[in-house]
Amino acid sequence: MISVVDAKPVLVVATSEEARDAGMKAGALVKIGSTVLGGGGGGKDDFAQGGGTDVSKIDSALLSIEQVISGK
Repeated sequence: MISVVDAKPVLVVATSEEARDAGMKAGALVKIGSTVLGGGGGGKDDFAQGGGTDVSKIDSALLSIEQVISGK
């Protein structure tokens, strides 16, 4: 999920046990998305948060995460 707080995008990712077993880690997914947003972030395998400075890149950030999840 990405929200905009004080004109900055904030990204939060949570993963289920099933997703983690499949290799999806919240910290890694947040890093991908927040890099696209022009920032950074991190966390644990089950929950992570990050953000950036470029709200115009929200769709691109979500697409980047989606592509990793789908294996493309």
